[in-house]
Amino acid sequence: MSTIKEVAKLAGVSPSTVSRTLSNRIFVEEETRQKVLKAVEELNYRPSIMAKALREGRTYTIALLVPDINSLYYPMIMKSVEKYATQNGYSIILCNNNESIECEKRNLEMLGSRGIDGILCMSVEDDIRHLLCFQKEKKVPIVLINRDFTEDISCISIDNEYGGYLMVKYLLDMGHRKIAGMFGDFSRQRFRERYNGCKRAMEEYGVENYKKYFIYDVNTIEEAYRCAQEVMLREDRPTAFFASLDILAIGIYSGISENGFTIPGDVSVAGFDNIFMTEYMIPPLTTYNAPIDRLAEESVRCLIHQIEDGAAASRILMKGELIERKSVCAVR
Repeated sequence: MSTIKEVAKLAGVSPSTVSRTLSNRIFVEEETRQKVLKAVEELNYRPSIMAKALREGRTYTIALLVPDINSLYYPMIMKSVEKYATQNGYSIILCNNNESIECEKRNLEMLGSRGIDGILCMSVEDDIRHLLCFQKEKKVPIVLINRDFTEDISCISIDNEYGGYLMVKYLLDMGHRKIAGMFGDFSRQRFRERYNGCKRAMEEYGVENYKKYFIYDVNTIEEAYRCAQEVMLREDRPTAFFASLDILAIGIYSGISENGFTIPGDVSVAGFDNIFMTEYMIPPLTTYNAPIDRLAEESVRCLIHQIEDGAAASRILMKGELIERKSVCAVR
């Protein structure tokens, strides 16, 4: 394996010039830079991560905390986060919190002794006092992904309220007024926000008594399946469902078909997130395309900016777009 001294000798420069060239943070004359890069390529030189970490006082390691790796949604973010972290020279430590705030706290405690440079976190609950305390005491920056809080912590999030509004407005524009909104646990901020967007659209269109069709605290495919079955047995059944998570739409599909109804002929269904399988559902699901890759890229960029430049906490809300497929039709 080549050394930095060998690269310097071949390029006719000092080892410190090689180091400055490869860091990309200090100006080096273009002619000198090209000599160094040519020597690096000829010798197949790879800088020592350990030496770089010791020299710069960093480990080039980021922790990623996710609520549940068995989810269909979070692995999509994990994949993109790893891609952008690797592109920037950082490794990822993955921590699964198993939908438990206590597990999240234990993982933080473990990470406190690992010498990590920063944390990307999709917090399990809305109580983030332990995250704020860790950031302050350990002097380790934290960026919350798809969470939006006013405290002094970076939040890079999808605009959940806008998404809920956009999807329900689309159903209303298609003539639906009996819309069964299905929402997850309201102790989670994102479901409250999606509900608020749904509510805003209903009130904007002057729909009265719309809450009679709403279904709350539905968190699994099985629960969505049972609820959809029950709702479709009503005499005054809804003409459309809005699922605040795509995984709930999977259960809704089954509940509808079990009762002998068709989608979208008898009832329309719209979802939220655009997880990978929605395109292959029968019929393909109309849903809100949350910009997951852009969310991951911006979160990694924000964290590295704080790690390397001491940047202040930032707050960004990203709007997604409606993906129109074949699960919604106009009211006949």
